[in-house]
Amino acid sequence: MNSDPLEVYDLISRFYLPLKPLTDLISYFKIAIMEDNEDSFSSIVPIMFIPFNNDENECYYCKKPYSTTLLFKQKYCKHCLTLYIKCTANNNLDVHIITIDSQCRNRHKPRSLDFCVQNLWEWCNSCSEILCFRQIVTNNRFYRVNNTDNYRQQKLIENGKDCKICGKIIYKQISINIVEFKLCLDCYKISSGWVESTLTKEVIPILYLPWWDAYGQCITCDHVLEFKSNCQKLCSNCKIIYIGCNYCLTTNIIFGITDQSQCKRCKRIEEISFITINTKDNIDTCRDINDVIYYIQNTVALYKFNCKIANYMDTINENMNLFDLHEYIRKIFLSSRTNQLLINEIPHSQIKNFKYVAKGGFGIIYKATWLGQDVAVKRFLNSQYISKYFINEVKSLFQCCNLEYIVEVYGISQDIKTKDYMLVMKYAIGGNLHNHLQNNFNDITWNKKLHILLKISEGLNVIHRNHFIHRDFHSGNILLAHQTWLICDLGLSLPANYSLSNNEVYGVIPYVAPEILEGGTFSKESDIYSMGMIMWELTTGCKPFANIEHDVNLIYKIIDGKQPEITKDTPECFSNLMKRCWNSDSTKRPSITEITESFSNWFHKNKYVEIFKQAEKKRLELIQLRQLGPEFSETTHSGAIYTSRPLSYMISNLSSMRSFSIKQGR
Repeated sequence: MNSDPLEVYDLISRFYLPLKPLTDLISYFKIAIMEDNEDSFSSIVPIMFIPFNNDENECYYCKKPYSTTLLFKQKYCKHCLTLYIKCTANNNLDVHIITIDSQCRNRHKPRSLDFCVQNLWEWCNSCSEILCFRQIVTNNRFYRVNNTDNYRQQKLIENGKDCKICGKIIYKQISINIVEFKLCLDCYKISSGWVESTLTKEVIPILYLPWWDAYGQCITCDHVLEFKSNCQKLCSNCKIIYIGCNYCLTTNIIFGITDQSQCKRCKRIEEISFITINTKDNIDTCRDINDVIYYIQNTVALYKFNCKIANYMDTINENMNLFDLHEYIRKIFLSSRTNQLLINEIPHSQIKNFKYVAKGGFGIIYKATWLGQDVAVKRFLNSQYISKYFINEVKSLFQCCNLEYIVEVYGISQDIKTKDYMLVMKYAIGGNLHNHLQNNFNDITWNKKLHILLKISEGLNVIHRNHFIHRDFHSGNILLAHQTWLICDLGLSLPANYSLSNNEVYGVIPYVAPEILEGGTFSKESDIYSMGMIMWELTTGCKPFANIEHDVNLIYKIIDGKQPEITKDTPECFSNLMKRCWNSDSTKRPSITEITESFSNWFHKNKYVEIFKQAEKKRLELIQLRQLGPEFSETTHSGAIYTSRPLSYMISNLSSMRSFSIKQGR
């Protein structure tokens, strides 16, 4: 519909005003129900009397001059405000109304000049003015009291200092003549997250502001914003999109490319029509290794920026000002841009002496030499089309770079002939955890097991603390390099608060949590389930469920609660922690922090020495009796697959089988 937006008000007026007595009665009960609703700010009718750019002088819709609030110079259109009041029963706008004429009797009782209410229905066209809107943020942080009318203004400020929602005093008068704009941070909660771009299908950070952000400059670089509509603006310098919801007076700040945005409060979707995709901003349109490097550097910078924002959210308290948030965002965003990672492009000709090591779910691992040192090279098969798994792994590794326990990446390369992309990483001379257990099981005492598990749990803790989940955590992805345990294969890793829209599931069945096998979403808790299986593997030297085929039947049994048999030498405290990791209710699993603390206590504290000393004695006894260890275990089934692979088709088949069984009454 391309007509004048004010026709919305006119249309509603024609149908609404004759029925107003009835709708007022209905609205009374509706408002009573909405009082405790988190969506109580949301309006049925769009709020079109407030500009998205506070520097504008005339109304976007009716072209009449804007009026200005007494405090903080917020712009609004009286004409459109009057129409809005006629067309809505919503009285939830956080606004303070005053009078400028004590003699006015236009359908209301006389009002004194210090009259101030937070009730939109008290508006009078003849004598009312707006003291301030609490939901509108402009760059006018302070208000200086006019000495010529000091008493009245002080009285109005006093009357308008309380939060309408919770009643807390929030306005801060920092001197006799100066008032500072503040919001109640108990009621206006800022949050951040990740969304999937509808254009690029990539995850991008987003900041949810619970107010209408009417700034004319970019929050990060102070660049003058381009205003595309009454609720959309763009920073052409930072490529940041600002989308306002004029039903809820909230703002989404999107740090990436997308063509739509959803209000967190009312869930309305706003289409963004002005966005064009830069080739280098999209995986699918990356043409060469230079595009790939640019893309990765940009997305890694955005990821680190959003992690810092998420951490900052936890530090916000009632004494902080939203302008502090603006300043903080500016600092960390510019820092993430100016301190981007240097990702090396390694010429293929520099990599020599390729030797096959193993084949994984998405590529082949080689040992090679580069500049005189041994390196591990992971070739991503058929990645000349820029495999998303290659991109994800490179992004994840660089997002976690410089972190202890994460395998170091030297750079990326491309095979001249096949055009396959390759990841060049630190070579782990000790191999993976499973091979280490196979070759050294008899010599790995309970004390050594605890030390290995302590280091592995510290590595997973690093990943979780940095807002990531691994999603493919098993013994083949844990490497030993010079007595240090490193975590690798982050190709399936994603931010902890992000879900794949297409619900893809990859992994090694015995290490995948039952809720995932039922179609659930990967989480930190699903990583914990995998950690429990790794704990079990340390006790036996064997991979879980190696003696049976890894098919739909095994998936069904895992969902039904099947767990590996615990060895007789396992201490009760260790066994209990392991079982908690396997709990079918993911909310009851321990955090990785608790697991790490348990391993640390068992390894370091004297009170546990005797427990694990007895466990070691029992372990040696079982080995002597040929009842424990990989060499005495059952033969591995030919259908036991321990490389990551797509599982969605099996999960889908299982779901169909279960639905059929239910219909048959079984």
